[in-house]
Amino acid sequence: MLAALVLATLVLAAGIGGSFGRRGAIGLAVLSVLWFVVNGPMEGPVLVTVSSSHGVTGADLAGLVGLALAAHRWLALRGAARGTPSRGRRP
Repeated sequence: MLAALVLATLVLAAGIGGSFGRRGAIGLAVLSVLWFVVNGPMEGPVLVTVSSSHGVTGADLAGLVGLALAAHRWLALRGAARGTPSRGRRP
């Protein structure tokens, strides 16, 4: 139950967190790390073996993508604060 609630909140934060600026990016990062702690019941098969006792499962991908999106948003906001134009946009 807790894992499902955290996953649903993680997806919600990924969808609407961009409108909350830095707080949204931080919230998404925190939820992504929390997901790694509670995702045990939803892990599934190992996709990539890191060592004999560690690997990346399908459930871990949600946390990894959440962290990547949080980092992207944080860096985009940092660039906007410095006046650096975003990639792909023309002035």
